Amino acid sequence: MGFDRIVCLANSYKHKHRCVAGISQRSKKWVRLVGTKVPGCLTIKETCYPDGPPAELLDVFEVELGEACGSNCHPEDVFVTDRPWRLIRRFDQPGDTAFLKSLASQRPTILQGYGSRLKARRVEERPMEHSLELVEPFDLWWWLRLEDGKRKCRALFLVSPDSHIRYDLPLTDPDWEMKLQRMPLGIHSHADVEFKRFHKLLLTLSLGEEFKGFHYKLVAGVIPLPG
Repeated sequence: MGFDRIVCLANSYKHKHRCVAGISQRSKKWVRLVGTKVPGCLTIKETCYPDGPPAELLDVFEVELGEACGSNCHPEDVFVTDRPWRLIRRFDQPGDTAFLKSLASQRPTILQGYGSRLKARRVEERPMEHSLELVEPFDLWWWLRLEDGKRKCRALFLVSPDSHIRYDLPLTDPDWEMKLQRMPLGIHSHADVEFKRFHKLLLTLSLGEEFKGFHYKLVAGVIPLPG
């Protein structure tokens, strides 16, 4: 497929590895990058630039894409070659913010449904139209709790001011999870986490791979908007 420039909107946990996804500046569509070392994802090393640091949210980087490798649950997947990624710039100008907000979904549903998961049989029978989505959350809260002795983070939010559905999704953004480490267990408003600065933000939502008969919806990226 050749070289493309990707606006990074997720570099999230996927098992012990990473899932990197974003918007192609060539096609203006979502892509999820898949490496050659581990099936379905990227090693941490594969997400790093030649000088060491990993790709961050809102980085624009150049990458060489190989063949498409989409599936019923992940139609956006595409292989990347072994060529190093090259950082181009940060996607943080006023026009960039307007572009990202224009991509945010205006639907009351997320990832083709109201629930927090989809049955694997449903995805096998009807392939996903898309497995990545931007939303602008309203009344956002963070739920920090213990599950099987491990600290877990979840996002609680509405997708519009007049929505009657509050979504409750696990967080897989490592940088934002690290930010929440200083907060005690419990439910915290986003204003408390951000010290009442009220940054506008977007959430990158992703559909996970099949797990015990379901595909779970995840918050794969938390994107504070410049300005």
